[in-house]
Amino acid sequence: MDLAEAEVTDVLPECGLCVVGGGMSGLCAALAAAREGADTVLVHDRPVLGGNGSTEIRVAFSGAGHQNPCANEAGIILELLTEERAHSHTRGFVSAPWDVVLFDAVRRESRLRLLLNTHVFRVNLEGERIASVIGLQLGTERVWRVPARLFLDASGDGVVGAQAGVPFRIGQEARSEYGELSAPDEPWDWTLGNSLFFRAVDVGRPVAFTPPPWAASYPDEDSLRHRDHRSIEYGYWWIEVGFPHDTIRDNEELRDALVGHVLGVWDHIKNHCRDRERAANYALDWFGTVPGKRESRRFIGAHVMTETEIRNRVLYPDRVAYGGWFIDDHARDGLLDPTVRPSPTNGAPTLVPFNVAPYSIPLSSLYAREVPNLLLAGRLMSASRLVFNSLRVQRTLAAVGQAAGTAAAYAVHGGREPASFTDADLRGVQQSLLRQDCYIPGVRNEDPDDLARGAVVTASSSLPLTARPADTFLSLREPLAQLLPLSLRPEVVRIFVRNEAPEERTLRATLRPARDLWDLPPLEGQPCASLEFRVPAGHAGAVEARPEGEFPQPGLYWLRLDPAEAVVWYYNAERLPGCVCARHDGHGWLFAPFTTHGSLAADVLPASRPFQPDSIVNGVARPEAWPNVWLSEHAAPQWCRLELPEPAGLDRIQIAWGLDFSRTYFAMSPFFRAPECAADYRVEAEMADRTSVLWAEVTGNYQRLRVHAAPTGVDGAVRAVRVVVEATNGAPRVEVDEVRIYRAR
Repeated sequence: MDLAEAEVTDVLPECGLCVVGGGMSGLCAALAAAREGADTVLVHDRPVLGGNGSTEIRVAFSGAGHQNPCANEAGIILELLTEERAHSHTRGFVSAPWDVVLFDAVRRESRLRLLLNTHVFRVNLEGERIASVIGLQLGTERVWRVPARLFLDASGDGVVGAQAGVPFRIGQEARSEYGELSAPDEPWDWTLGNSLFFRAVDVGRPVAFTPPPWAASYPDEDSLRHRDHRSIEYGYWWIEVGFPHDTIRDNEELRDALVGHVLGVWDHIKNHCRDRERAANYALDWFGTVPGKRESRRFIGAHVMTETEIRNRVLYPDRVAYGGWFIDDHARDGLLDPTVRPSPTNGAPTLVPFNVAPYSIPLSSLYAREVPNLLLAGRLMSASRLVFNSLRVQRTLAAVGQAAGTAAAYAVHGGREPASFTDADLRGVQQSLLRQDCYIPGVRNEDPDDLARGAVVTASSSLPLTARPADTFLSLREPLAQLLPLSLRPEVVRIFVRNEAPEERTLRATLRPARDLWDLPPLEGQPCASLEFRVPAGHAGAVEARPEGEFPQPGLYWLRLDPAEAVVWYYNAERLPGCVCARHDGHGWLFAPFTTHGSLAADVLPASRPFQPDSIVNGVARPEAWPNVWLSEHAAPQWCRLELPEPAGLDRIQIAWGLDFSRTYFAMSPFFRAPECAADYRVEAEMADRTSVLWAEVTGNYQRLRVHAAPTGVDGAVRAVRVVVEATNGAPRVEVDEVRIYRAR
């Protein structure tokens, strides 16, 4: 079929939003828009959803929480990953249940129409606006025209925006363009390469492998220098080829080359690796034939995010999402040059220069002024290449997609485009995203319909900040720091250490206020108080000191200890939300332990109480500038009660259960359910007439966000809501991050 001459065979009714691209960003955008009441069409050019995260490509899920504690993305992406993990037989890597989870999520939305295997090849413009897109559906030979009021390009390569005339760039800007300190003196036009992954399984007996003659050759360890291949089950991101090819135009050529490299690497593992005995019983179970593409076009939108902005953690007025993956560039030649590390961070002495704390993402980077009814999402969004290197991971882009889809639905309902949003419109979009359990830095729940904001909250128990030392520890050969949420001025600070020296050690320490739990710069700034701990020779356990100095106000404080030879600081045995620790690696401060984010054993007297029940209505549903969680002192059953300012008829009650936002996808075991999530619980409504009604009763829950509509037959004013947790999924305490209570309309 000649696409230039292709005649439309099928026309859909005009919808509110057409999303082109069914990767994680486009999928989350479409789901969000449909759930927010906009009639939506999702057009995707593959047979399965998920893009790089689908079973066709199998890129595992990373995001802001990989290097930053308590920073994993929530919202729709968390809902989908939670569902997949609960039903998957593999550890944290993409497997067959994932396709079903994504397809099921779409099928459940009555306002969402899905066109798979449909490549958009034409964009019809009426003036500056897009009127419709035309797509050819493989297998049916149908040519679809999809008219819509708004369009969202999440196609990765930007097939809609490029045809509509939105300016874009490919490659790296020079330092002079945006004043970015990490940018090179001269620009370049090459991009990150494409990759193919494989999966291997242990078949229980030796199995041979003979590569085809066209496979690449890696005959010795030097041929795969700098490329760690010790873990052999799930392939490697560094099987990457790009330069000097164009990742769009040369996609097929790159695929053919990458298949040869995958089989060549597997041949090395099976037949030439010095540790090949470990792979003797492994057989190649699957390898990809659809390249995982990292980079191509980036559009120049109403605002271009820059490295300076994300390092300064600028809080854009129109912020709708956040990022936090490190600035992750790759070597130009990828696998073709074994003498160069595949990434500057690969084997680097420190990640400090590449790390960024969670930063906000503005809505103005998700649309272009040239085409007023087009939004942008995914890796093509408006950012410099340095920022793109941090934004491009799937959990972050999924959150960006949900933000764009929510903004689109808001625009459809209001009859305007995002570029013309007022301040009130922007606040409306932000509040809608918070209600969907998304996180936006520095934005609190101000939903006027949420009656819980004015409720008086009580609970069966709440945990004080109490250290319980583990057997593991960090050495004080380097400076260490523990973040303490202090609800009152401490008279005594207590730490748990061991002195392995034959003489007493004096540990010098300081307290330093932090604006949030990712705020590392104060560790090099001015302290507000100082302390000295005296540790006798051979002592193992608690030591105490009185702080001397100021205590500005309740909040987060870094307790920083200077180096001391032969002294170790014990980890805390229990995960406490928002209590993170850091170490100085000789170059700068990093959170520790890297990617698992525990805490060191420290507390204060009188006891701080940062986990009180009123945290569930303070407007922030995860650790940030405070732990923001009710944490029970005792095991389930436990309850919390919210007494409303005045009795009211209710429409729904929603709960966000506590969650370890530092747990990565890779750390989730088969059939995983977050232990801190409530499994069995009930919601009770205390009526104005003093009777009690069972609002909801749930067993076997594993999702964080649960919304319970008013049960049939319940009518009348409610004066209080009681949430009773009978069992968690394994945690020793009950955790609740937020409860919302919505008035009947």
